[in-house]
Amino acid sequence: MQKNIGAKDLLLKGALLLKKFPALAISALIVLAAGVPDALAASWPMFQYDAQRSGSNASARIRPPLKSTWVKGPQTSPGERRTRPVIADGVVYAGQRWSTYDLIPRTINHGQLQAISMENGKPLWTAPDVFVAGTPALANGMVYAGTDDGRLLALGAADGVVRWSVDVGGRPNSPAIYGHRLYVTTANGRLCALDGATGAGIWSIERSKVLSAPALLDGMVVVGGSELAAFDARDGRFEWSFGDGGSYSMPTLSATSVYVSTPYTLYRIDREKGTVVWSRFTGDNYGATASITLDGSTLYWGTVTAIDAENGQTKWTFNSKNSVVGASVAPANGFVFVGSSHHHKQALDHSDGRLYVLNAATGELVWEYLAGLRYGDWYGIDPSPAIAGDSVVLNLSTMQLACFTETQPEPLPLPVTASTGVINPYDCEAGQATIAFMLDAPATVTVDVLDSHGKPVRRLVDNVQYDAGEHKVTWYGIIDFPEMVDAGLAAAFGDKGVLIAPDGDYALQVLAQTGDGRKYRGGAAVRAASDI
Repeated sequence: MQKNIGAKDLLLKGALLLKKFPALAISALIVLAAGVPDALAASWPMFQYDAQRSGSNASARIRPPLKSTWVKGPQTSPGERRTRPVIADGVVYAGQRWSTYDLIPRTINHGQLQAISMENGKPLWTAPDVFVAGTPALANGMVYAGTDDGRLLALGAADGVVRWSVDVGGRPNSPAIYGHRLYVTTANGRLCALDGATGAGIWSIERSKVLSAPALLDGMVVVGGSELAAFDARDGRFEWSFGDGGSYSMPTLSATSVYVSTPYTLYRIDREKGTVVWSRFTGDNYGATASITLDGSTLYWGTVTAIDAENGQTKWTFNSKNSVVGASVAPANGFVFVGSSHHHKQALDHSDGRLYVLNAATGELVWEYLAGLRYGDWYGIDPSPAIAGDSVVLNLSTMQLACFTETQPEPLPLPVTASTGVINPYDCEAGQATIAFMLDAPATVTVDVLDSHGKPVRRLVDNVQYDAGEHKVTWYGIIDFPEMVDAGLAAAFGDKGVLIAPDGDYALQVLAQTGDGRKYRGGAAVRAASDI
């Protein structure tokens, strides 16, 4: 017979269990501490990921194969285009623009900034009449976006409401966030530092007719354009310049170096002195538009050459037959993600219009996805993806935004044994079951109590790192019961109530994932019976 107990009996049951089994209280603290998400791994907050423009999310743990989670097609016109996306807190932000005149627009007359659920691709909010220039940036609950008419906007990331708007004197490039400041360059050669909270100007200088987006590290801001120049990020004081009026890409910074490309040449520049450490001929006249990606000791340039960052020597090359050579690839978790796209019509061959995943160490092709033809014109995938958590978000073409998520393989079996198959949850002596399992390598472990329908009713271990060896976890016959929480209980115990497990069949399920990506699952059946 199912039994119900009141609040006093519930508190008594909890007190008896904690007094008799104090380890339960300790494990509860461990569970709470282990549930903190890795915000860095799950975000892509600005163009090229960070202020130094590395283009590498080293915390992401994505690995192929991938599956297409959602594709967001044109909402208003077949000619709709989007900026490159930025990501934080499970939300994708991208600018959109479109024309109502032609299938492929000659005149852009509509624009907006949109927040999109990363889970399902559905819009969360839209800021109308915003023509986003460059790529937005995210920090401190704000979305920062430049506009075609020379403004820099700050909008609430949760609601899209404009918090402030500042005229920066020219069409802004993709802003960089460094500390509590924003750094932005404009198409007419200004470099500005602004307060991120208020938009107030801190300093502004005019340097040249053309400037790239800025890169920052260790108190130094470096810009490309008609020259490569470095400034003190605090006050804009000039540090050094390199070049003779050529054309220099947006730089990528490391602790000691600045990496920059020009037509036909790739340079490593000493970051303190502004002198050449090495240079190499690229043989490609698109170098001034190509963003360099830095992942540890490897540079990735174009689509795709892997280069030793120390000496400039080639490690490997991969020919994606990509005419968008100004793109940047995205390395993560030992892989390199790059799209292939063409600006001219030709027969779809074995490599065009695909998302490629390469082995970062060898350049070997690991996985690919065919995007297909775009409205009879150029087709393919934007070669510059954003990676957050276990997902890749990028433009399949200028008309579609897509999310690819790591395919979850079926877990390997994990043997689990239980100390007993039947418990009496109302008996402190007979009201517990202990499961045991063996790990052959360190793993992150989750243990859940499932009801007879397979629904989780109690989490015993929440993403806790366990060493290799045998482990035991005890269930004390308690399940979650949030419906019974009243104001008094919520104030004392938080937003979850607990209940003595009603009679019925339960399972204690163990999920484990090792550092190399192997996943295991196992469980043991336990019956709750109050009449034993």
